[in-house]
Amino acid sequence: MKYFFLITLLCSLQSAHAKREIIKISNLNITTQKKDGATTGQLSATELDVDFGGNKFKARDGGKILNGSVEIKDNKFKAKVSFVTYDTELAPDNPLVTLDQLFVENAQINFDKEEMFFTTKSIKTGTRETSVSAIALQGSCDPKGDASTDIDIVCLNHGDLEAQQAQLKSPTTNILTHNFRAFISPDTIALDSNKLIFSSNNDQTGVERLKANCNNGIKKRFSIDDFIAGCIEQSHIFLDEFSEVKKISKVQLPNKALVDLEDIKYLKFDINNGNFDLRSKIKIFFRLNLKVLGTIEHLVEEHIIKLNIDKASIAGIPAKTLTLMILKLFMEEDSIRIEGDTIYIAL
Repeated sequence: MKYFFLITLLCSLQSAHAKREIIKISNLNITTQKKDGATTGQLSATELDVDFGGNKFKARDGGKILNGSVEIKDNKFKAKVSFVTYDTELAPDNPLVTLDQLFVENAQINFDKEEMFFTTKSIKTGTRETSVSAIALQGSCDPKGDASTDIDIVCLNHGDLEAQQAQLKSPTTNILTHNFRAFISPDTIALDSNKLIFSSNNDQTGVERLKANCNNGIKKRFSIDDFIAGCIEQSHIFLDEFSEVKKISKVQLPNKALVDLEDIKYLKFDINNGNFDLRSKIKIFFRLNLKVLGTIEHLVEEHIIKLNIDKASIAGIPAKTLTLMILKLFMEEDSIRIEGDTIYIAL
C-alpha cells in the first residue's frame, strides 16, 4: 500500500476527502510519455513518510530505490508495483488528462496542514504543442489547514514559486526567464524575473527585467481563459532594457528614422476593464515618448486576443508600424493579423 500514497500525491487525484496531515517524499523521479492515447511512465523514490489521519505509513529500503509504473488512459489512473495495483477515475479537469509528458528529477516534497513545500532539480510538463519547464524549482503554498494533494489548486490561490530558470514554449511564444518568481494570492498573480529571452521569427530579444501582475481570475484549476480574463480586467506589465541576442531587422518609421532594440528604454503596458495604455521611451534622434491607447478583448471561442488601437503616436507621428514591431518581439509573426486599426493575436 505504500505506493498508493506516493501515486495519489504525485498525480493530484480526487480521492477521499480525509485530512492529510504529513506527506514527505525524498529523491522522487517521474518520467511519462503519451502514445496511442495512453500516458505511461515510471516513477521512483528513496523515502516516503505519510501520517494519514493518525495512521502512519513509512516506506524505505536502506536508501535503495522504490520503483513503480503508472498509466493514464480514458480518464483512468492506474499504478502498479509488484502485486500492488491502484486504480481511480480522474476528474475531467485534472491536468493529468491532457498532459502528453511529465518529467521530474530529484524532487523533495513535504505537505502538511500548515504548508505545502516542494523542490526539484528540474521539471518539464506539457502537451505536444505547449510545454513548461524549470530548473531548480521550489514552491511554498498555503493549504489553509487542509494539506490537499491538489498542488495546482492550492498554489493557484496561495503560492510563492521560484526557479533558477523557467521556460514557456508554444506555437506563438517562446520565453526563457532567469531568476523567475511568482507570488499568487486569491486576488493577484505577480511575476518577477530578470534576463529574459523572447524567441520569435528566428530572432531573439533580450530583456533585463520583467515585473507584472494581473487580477487572479482562475476559478479552480489553471485555465488560460480564466487567466486572460483576470489580466484583461486589470494588469500591469513592465519590461526594461531591450537588447539583441540575435540580429533583428530594424524598423523604419515614416520620418525615415531607424529604431534598434537598444533604443527602447522600457515598455509599460497597463489594462483596466478592457482598456489598455502602452507607454515606452524610445530614442530616434533623441528620447521620445511612445503612447498607444485602445481596447483589448479575448475572443474565447476563436482563441484570439483582439486589440483595437484608438491612438498610436510618437512625437505626433503615427506609430502603428512601431507598435507592430514591438508585438513581433514577443510572438511569432504568423500569429499576428492586422485589419485597419485592429490587431488580432492568435493564442
